[in-house]
Amino acid sequence: MKLTKRLQAICDLIDEGSRVIDVGADHALVDIYLTKYKNCKCIATDISENCIQKAKENIKKNNLNIQTIVTDGLNNINLKDEKIIIAGMGAHTILKILNKNITNDLIISAHTDIPLLRKEIQKKGYYIENEKVIHEKHYYVITYYKYGKGKKQNNLITTFIQDKSYINHLMNKYKIKYQNKKGLSKLKYLYIVNKLKRKTKQ
Repeated sequence: MKLTKRLQAICDLIDEGSRVIDVGADHALVDIYLTKYKNCKCIATDISENCIQKAKENIKKNNLNIQTIVTDGLNNINLKDEKIIIAGMGAHTILKILNKNITNDLIISAHTDIPLLRKEIQKKGYYIENEKVIHEKHYYVITYYKYGKGKKQNNLITTFIQDKSYINHLMNKYKIKYQNKKGLSKLKYLYIVNKLKRKTKQ
């Protein structure tokens, strides 16, 4: 089964035999892979009935037993020890989904506002266990969060990001932000760029 680089990176972060809830599962390709190749027990959820219908068709083609639920985020789901995947959404949507008292492991990949998302998730008592950067037309940051005491990481850069091309991408992004005067002060800009420059020298 061939997945995109981004979806494969998400699956690679999940341990064999895990219980998984895939929020915004779309066509359930991650759930199918995890069930088929890593012996996981998955629940695929999506707010779209059309997506869940397509997911059911894909699951049936693979002759698998994967539970599917039409729901908004984690609504009406009784959480236990599942790992929660939330990928392919904006930061504010993800934070809305996580606006619950949960301590489950999280695998998060946001399309927007990654520093904001990281800061808010850490406020909830989480730390970053692992992180990957995938380039597939765009850059995707996939972060594994665990609840509890861990190493405190900077909101923009962690020791797990070693992809220098991504760091250069960030440097350029924040330089453009500063030049366009979109709310980024000179002091903040210099702090960010100096952190990134030190990272490229490692």
